[in-house]
Amino acid sequence: MNSFFSIIHIAAPLLLVTIGALISEYAGRMAMFLECLINIGAFFCYAFTIATGNLFCAMLFSVVCCTTTVVLFERIASHYHANMFLVSLAMNMLFAALATLLSASLFGTRGVLYSQAFLFNAKKIRAITTVLCYTLSVLQIAMLHHTTLGLTIRVTGSDADMLNAQGKSAGLYKTISWVFAAANGSLCGCVLAARLSSYVPGMSAGRGWTALAAVFLGKKHPLFVVLAVLVFAIAEYAGTTIQNIPLFSSIPSSLLLSLPYAVSLVLIIAVPQHKDAVSD
Repeated sequence: MNSFFSIIHIAAPLLLVTIGALISEYAGRMAMFLECLINIGAFFCYAFTIATGNLFCAMLFSVVCCTTTVVLFERIASHYHANMFLVSLAMNMLFAALATLLSASLFGTRGVLYSQAFLFNAKKIRAITTVLCYTLSVLQIAMLHHTTLGLTIRVTGSDADMLNAQGKSAGLYKTISWVFAAANGSLCGCVLAARLSSYVPGMSAGRGWTALAAVFLGKKHPLFVVLAVLVFAIAEYAGTTIQNIPLFSSIPSSLLLSLPYAVSLVLIIAVPQHKDAVSD
């Protein structure tokens, strides 16, 4: 039973960022910036908590800052008709550098950041963030299937010309899809930082890439995407706990911790994919 709840807790932030990636994919835009956006979101959460003394406000400010930055770059890139796939990759690299720069400038270190002002009850914060992640994920899945906004986003990637012919701006809904992706990614970073009661460089640990893998493995179907997230969560849990089993004690811990990535690689190779609309 403890294993079950541990897997559920592990899956929660990954599911949230995966739903953001799913919304972006529906609109025909791959959110390649998610990996490092999670990191910068976690850093902002730490920095704003130190500044305000309030975790909730810090999480809100982090989401606003990250989402505003993504939308700003997206609008500039759209104005100049840039390749959005390359723009997304460029933002990923920018966020990685920005997190390091701000950490060194504001706190004098590029390493782990911790403070008594950013110290939380592990059991309580894990429960709260798990409920938050699942609640937001369910609401967004419902939005995709039961609201005009969600249905329009789903049409944007597959039939943007039809939307434009109806007088609706496909570009606007593509931008909105990145709003969801950025908000979910940054909030995922906040959750990870709060659970650790610290900021650790690279704390996304591949979750941004795993989220994209889950979307494609689930063939953009919400139920299958959720199942893919659970598979990755189980792999992460196994990679962490298997180190305590004497039989596997001789295996390097770094190899065991890479289990989720090995699982994703095997699944991507093994599961056949259908051709979809090409993302911007």
